[in-house]
Amino acid sequence: MFGFGKNVNIKVDKDLHARLVKIADVAGYATVDEFVTQILEKEMLHFEDVKGDGDIRNKLKGLGYIS
Repeated sequence: MFGFGKNVNIKVDKDLHARLVKIADVAGYATVDEFVTQILEKEMLHFEDVKGDGDIRNKLKGLGYIS
């Protein structure tokens, strides 16, 4: 797996999980966990240069995650 340290569980809707399973399989990932970890790590790169909560909010707004 790509992450560091210990693993934690994250709850997702069953329908979303089913979609993740299908996409991860088609994309060639060994597990859904591996696929989701890569997606999250890629998205986290958008926040590498933030200095505080205000910067995080501005980044999220700019990416369309919040309004």
